[in-house]
Amino acid sequence: MKKILFLVSLQFFSCCLYARTTPVPAGAKNEPMLFIENVGQINDQNHKSRTDIDFKLKQDNFTVFLGAGGIHYQWSKAEGIDPQNLRNSAGFKVQHYRMDVALLGANPNAKAVAERQATYAERYYLEHLGLKGKQARSFERVTYKEVYPGIDWVLYVSKDQMGKAQLKYDFVVHPGADPGKIKLQYKGADAVKLHKDGSLSAATPMGTITEAAPYAYIKPANNGEKAQAVASAYALNDNVLSFKTAAYTGTLVIDPALEWGTYYGGAGFDLGTVLACDFAGNVFLTGASWLSTNIATTGSHQSVNAGDFDAFLAKFDAAGNRLWATYYGGSSLDYGFGLTCDNANKVFISGTTQSLGGIATAGAHQTTYAGSTDNFLARFDTAGVLLWGTYYGSSSDEYNGICTTDDFGHVYLAGYTSGANNIAGNGHQSTNGGGNDAYLVQFDTSGTRLWGTYYGGSGHDEADGIACDPQGNIYLGGNTNSPNNIATSGSHQASIGGLYDNFLVKFDPNGARQWATYYGGSGNEFNGYMRTVACDKAGNVYTCGQSESTSGIATAGSHQDVTGGDYDAYLVKFNGMGQRDWATYYGGTGSENGGAIAIDFSGNIFWSGITASTAGIATADGHQVSFGGGSNDAFLARFRSTGVQEYGTYYGGAGTDEGYAVGFDYVGNAYISGGTNSPANIATPGAFSTVFAGGIAVYLAKFCTSVAATNIGGPDTVCANSEATFFATPLAGATAYLWDIPAGWSGSSNTASITVQTNGNSGIVSVRVVRCDTSALQSLPVFVAPEVTAQIVVNNMALSTLNAHSTYQWLKDGVAIAGATNQTYTVSQDGLFTVVVTNEYDCRDTAVGVLYTNGVGIDDPAKIAASIKVFPNPATDRVYLQSTADFRLRLLGVDGRVHLESLKTESIAVGFLSPGVYLLEFRDAAGRLLGMKKLVKQ
Repeated sequence: MKKILFLVSLQFFSCCLYARTTPVPAGAKNEPMLFIENVGQINDQNHKSRTDIDFKLKQDNFTVFLGAGGIHYQWSKAEGIDPQNLRNSAGFKVQHYRMDVALLGANPNAKAVAERQATYAERYYLEHLGLKGKQARSFERVTYKEVYPGIDWVLYVSKDQMGKAQLKYDFVVHPGADPGKIKLQYKGADAVKLHKDGSLSAATPMGTITEAAPYAYIKPANNGEKAQAVASAYALNDNVLSFKTAAYTGTLVIDPALEWGTYYGGAGFDLGTVLACDFAGNVFLTGASWLSTNIATTGSHQSVNAGDFDAFLAKFDAAGNRLWATYYGGSSLDYGFGLTCDNANKVFISGTTQSLGGIATAGAHQTTYAGSTDNFLARFDTAGVLLWGTYYGSSSDEYNGICTTDDFGHVYLAGYTSGANNIAGNGHQSTNGGGNDAYLVQFDTSGTRLWGTYYGGSGHDEADGIACDPQGNIYLGGNTNSPNNIATSGSHQASIGGLYDNFLVKFDPNGARQWATYYGGSGNEFNGYMRTVACDKAGNVYTCGQSESTSGIATAGSHQDVTGGDYDAYLVKFNGMGQRDWATYYGGTGSENGGAIAIDFSGNIFWSGITASTAGIATADGHQVSFGGGSNDAFLARFRSTGVQEYGTYYGGAGTDEGYAVGFDYVGNAYISGGTNSPANIATPGAFSTVFAGGIAVYLAKFCTSVAATNIGGPDTVCANSEATFFATPLAGATAYLWDIPAGWSGSSNTASITVQTNGNSGIVSVRVVRCDTSALQSLPVFVAPEVTAQIVVNNMALSTLNAHSTYQWLKDGVAIAGATNQTYTVSQDGLFTVVVTNEYDCRDTAVGVLYTNGVGIDDPAKIAASIKVFPNPATDRVYLQSTADFRLRLLGVDGRVHLESLKTESIAVGFLSPGVYLLEFRDAAGRLLGMKKLVKQ
């Protein structure tokens, strides 16, 4: 049997119970955030002992009291204190405010089980506690067993990504129990609100409680089994909070979930430097390997290492199975530093080589090694067959060798060079500016060079990142200490800020520079690894790196606007014109390097790198919330395009683990790679390679993440009391869609579409996508237009509507009368006449008809209605009909669709109909229309 957990995180922002006596701490200077047991020290305002309170927690001016019936939050604030003259503050007062959260219908006698006793304790000396007083122990975790039938309530303290303690609680729903019984009533809050991100806030005059969006997971029966996601969300009704869930048979966790991880390589020295995914869901990995086996597959392009370090290229499917792999190199040093897949699934790798052979193919752009160190660029097909390869270099040195593609049949190679020949042609800068310069070259996909350019000044300049936007513009990022030839006038930062700064430059598809900027403060900045620049679909560009500067990096109010200490990683967003949108540090007190970034199709930023910090990296429920040990761990973080962090996790064990590469597939899963010598915390059971072979190994890991729906389709204006359908673009691998609709609407669905019945309330239709976790909300504001009512006024042969409307269409015997589109209509022949009207929002209604017979006048609609009685109306399951005359019946939708036809009958079933408005059409035996009545189905 399995059980489901609902997990909730609370945050306290600057309740009335009192712990009025002063405790004497035992062995601690500051009271930590722990559960302190109640041994009689907690009283109410009348000094009466509160035996219903089991524990208290305290944080600054905020105290939480805990019992089986709920939680009491208490804020305290001192007033009348003069900080400049404490002697004049003797009359100060302490104001308190309390908010209660009651567990409605809970078991008041639920047993509290305290766990994980801490060393901190408090001793209270009170008259009723005796001369020796009583010691109150502290605990890290409290469980109330059977707080609801089959449901346990678990409370504990954890730390957020900045190391601050926060209270969290879980509801553990055992098999057969009903999560719908969980109800939390907020008392004493000024306002309780649900927010678009799924969180809830309860505001009081002295502070606000924020409860993060719930998440749930089915607890695996055995260690090593994967947790199964279950959709969950809050429901709020008159300050009573409950949980909504999809049908479940497993445990739901709303955070990055490690799907698989594997070692790759042998007992030598192997590094994974860059990865890329194709549109079939496969992942490609490149890097370098030395003295290792288990790299290349039999029958591949190059199945054995040719000597020293060789580059490699490996292809895995989405499940982590290796499909093929090959070495790429000659008898000397060869490193893979670049990898890209274009929109036609062509695969390109690039890097650095000192080998005389094993690189270029016949007829390539440069078939011979030019000397010292060259770069290379090669194209493979998806089966691992080499199509062409070329050297690229001068008689001096070229390094890095990174690559990317655009959507127009071009592949780009970049790096840096000290050479004066074989580099530039038809580009922005035709000669080396001095020392090492960055360079950029454009090829077509057959390997023909189209143009090339240097980029640099009199100092050292190198390219470490390259990306193309949807329009084919190229962005090049790197590091420089050149005071000239880098930034353009009027750019974000036109002059160098320190000894070394990073830079970002934009070229058009023809190699003409558009703008360029330094990026750095008074300290040193360095770029990350070989994927430090990325573009989104909107034409924005992002770059990352490493900084020791305390200013000039982060924007005010960003995720982390001050440095954590030592070198921090940083991430910055520019628009296509070079204007900075936002920027943030990322790191703790140790050193970080923001190694690589990638932007998925929804605009989310995946970021991987290296950290030596024990805090400031992982979010509370990341895959790995604690530093694994050793000198470094890799990290993976996801940010929204607005700069808000969605999650973060460490990735590593007791050794050294470094993150060099990050990528994503077409459904939004994230992949990271790098190097490790940790024997644990890397590979998952059943992965391609689960055992660390020694030396330095490549690792490759896949994280399953949920992506928000691209948009919500459907009308943004609907009519009151009408039916409407909304839909989200289906996402591959989605297990459920959680829809929220405005208050009073009806309808439910866990698929990609929902059909609803509106009332008069405007509001927001929103959806979350559940895959391995639950995505952010995608929302559509919907305006509900007022209902329109059509009514005919009769004046002999003249008909008119009682009220004015936007449009009119008069009908005779159910057929539109040509040209009869005014408010009035004059009857000239026998028949049943009615009118369809609309208001300014195209909401429509059809009036009850008026029957003219024998050319002598009309029958009053009331007489027609009296002859055929329909009840009940509105109806839910069955409608009864009474009439002295024979008739034929048709039940029509407002769109004219026939739902039912019948001869005279005493009743008809309507339970199969969706809620809405319908028309009952009555005709005589000759088919003559007798009349129509409106029917409302509830």
